[in-house]
Amino acid sequence: MKRSRLYLTVLIITIALFLFGQISYGIGYGEGDSKAYIIVINRLTLSDIEKMPNVNRLIDEGSIGLMNTRGISGYKGAESFITINASTKAYANNESSQLHNLNDEYKGIYENRVSLLDKDYAIGNVQLGKLYNQNETNNYSPHIGALGDSIHSIGLKTASYGNSDTDEEVIRSAPLIVMDSKGLIDYGNVEDILLEDIDYPYGIRTDYDKILSELVTVKEETSLVLVDTGDLNRLNSYSDFLSTDVFYQKRNLILRDIDIFIGDMVANLDKEKSMLMILSPNAGEERIDGNRLSPLILWGKGVDKGILTSSTTNREGVISNLDISPTVAKFLKAPIENMAGNPIQSLSRSGAVEHINSINNRISIASKIRSKTLLVYGIVIILTMLMGVALFILNINMDNRLGTTFKRLCLLLYAIPMILILSSLFNIDSISKYLISLIVLILLFSFIANKHDRKWDIYLITIAYFIIFLLDLLLNGSITRYSVLSHDPIIGARYFGMGNEMVGVFLAIATLIAGILMDRFKNKLIPVIVLLLSVIMVGHPRLGANVGGTLAILSATLYFILATMGKQLDFKNLFLFAILIGIVIGILGYIDIALNPNPTHLGKTIELIREKGIGITQNIINRKLLMNIKLIGASIWTKVLLFNMIVQVVISYILEDKIQLLMEKGLGKGILSGIVGSLVGLLLNDSGIILSALAMSIITLFILFMVIDDEEIFVNGKWNN
Repeated sequence: MKRSRLYLTVLIITIALFLFGQISYGIGYGEGDSKAYIIVINRLTLSDIEKMPNVNRLIDEGSIGLMNTRGISGYKGAESFITINASTKAYANNESSQLHNLNDEYKGIYENRVSLLDKDYAIGNVQLGKLYNQNETNNYSPHIGALGDSIHSIGLKTASYGNSDTDEEVIRSAPLIVMDSKGLIDYGNVEDILLEDIDYPYGIRTDYDKILSELVTVKEETSLVLVDTGDLNRLNSYSDFLSTDVFYQKRNLILRDIDIFIGDMVANLDKEKSMLMILSPNAGEERIDGNRLSPLILWGKGVDKGILTSSTTNREGVISNLDISPTVAKFLKAPIENMAGNPIQSLSRSGAVEHINSINNRISIASKIRSKTLLVYGIVIILTMLMGVALFILNINMDNRLGTTFKRLCLLLYAIPMILILSSLFNIDSISKYLISLIVLILLFSFIANKHDRKWDIYLITIAYFIIFLLDLLLNGSITRYSVLSHDPIIGARYFGMGNEMVGVFLAIATLIAGILMDRFKNKLIPVIVLLLSVIMVGHPRLGANVGGTLAILSATLYFILATMGKQLDFKNLFLFAILIGIVIGILGYIDIALNPNPTHLGKTIELIREKGIGITQNIINRKLLMNIKLIGASIWTKVLLFNMIVQVVISYILEDKIQLLMEKGLGKGILSGIVGSLVGLLLNDSGIILSALAMSIITLFILFMVIDDEEIFVNGKWNN
């Protein structure tokens, strides 16, 4: 009897534990009361928010940031929407974004074109096949519908309301954000959701009262709800028909309606169980400011008051559109394995709106002046190279004022990247401020250079470069963040670490320092340690995080070691180089995956290869090659690189004795290592042309400075240490 009771007790406890375990498992994966809401206000700008009191109250209780809106090719249209829900950048257009209520007509079309439905869905993309066809050759290999699949994989439901239709076009880009890989959404209404109103663009507007009433009916069934407000998007396409006064009159009317709707919607939400996200997937309104970063507002459970960031960008106030899906999935406790972005985080900060406006202005100015500044620098380098070649070919005496002036010009151009970096320390939020700061720094440097033009001056500048780069990496990019040589968050190729422009300058500086140290201390170990430190600076996931740059500087390091050992660059050593480079990249990849909670491009690439096989590397190689080919054909830096090579060949021939003396020293080994690294960087980076051209320019300017007649450097045909 006692034994029977014991068995019964064990059985009851086992069943209880089993049931408890099942309940806990369900809650852990989002089957509780958590609700995520996405309100799409496409073409929203920061200045619009000032006119929206309910939205400002959400910001006061939540966080605001700036979102990169780039799709695979631009900042407008459906591709920015599908990119949010495709794990990575994807193609889409209006034709492939035809989501409709699945009534009898469209249900039949969907089942005929896509697949038979196994249960009832409210909305489906009847052009899903076209969407997949558009991405067949997409080298990013997107997972279309990643967020929708993630939500559905744990049994949760999605919904979408509203559209951006005009009187002539069906525009249904917003539901792309929440559909699954079959183009399906569980609940919603994207058809019968507009009202006729002559005061609005195209004489129609969104029926917010109807959306609110329909939201109530699905509140208990859905976990992810999207609302496309639509009216600002319609105003954007209608803008050409309106004068400035009428445009702003209609815009203010639309903003008022949206703000009232948001206030009414939030009044019915439980903040402790909800997350609300307000975003504009496309860039803002060109007629207002032309900014390509759009505002993102986050409010609800777990959202602190302040500004937004993510480990994708590692920048205060800036996130990527790829971060939206993992943020929603994490909140609902759904899987995020197929998503390239990372969950958004809140950083506590007072005066969030003012701070975001300041960040936006500085990023916008740096982006606008970036290409023009680098173009001017490239042209001046070419002209200087031509001048130098002419002076040497014509055998003009340089041991006079002309030579001194040319040396100072070379020294100034050598220091220009440093000036461009240091100028970013100022709070530059206008082009006039940028020009003034640049002119002041150039004049200050020129004044100092007029007093000092000896070899130790260029040595000191080289050392100062290295220290600045090291401090910048240790301080999370706080020195170079707004420099035109740094990464551009608007382009979104990278957000932190060292971009190819910075790597190009740093590669030359690191190899030149190695040569200087070898000559100064007569020691082979010290320069090698500096170069190895440089490899870590460029390659470590928490520092430079630049794989292609790591390959370039590692190649330069290996060549330097080979040169100091008196070895030749033969096939055997090249094979050894390849093995060592592979080992180093493998180690960096392991560090990235094992120690970094949110891996960088290297770690994610390795994980992608694990998941989809080695064949995925073909897409990566193709993408990088196409980018290189595009830049080589169109970039000024192709010409800069070519002129550098010509100048190096010419002066090696004309000033053979001096170049020979230079190359016999440690400096020569540093110079040759830099040249090798820049060529490797050209081949192994998707924008390697600018890396290589900048590295070559720094090296060539250094050589020109050193070989101009100067008794301090060359005495009676011999090198003067």
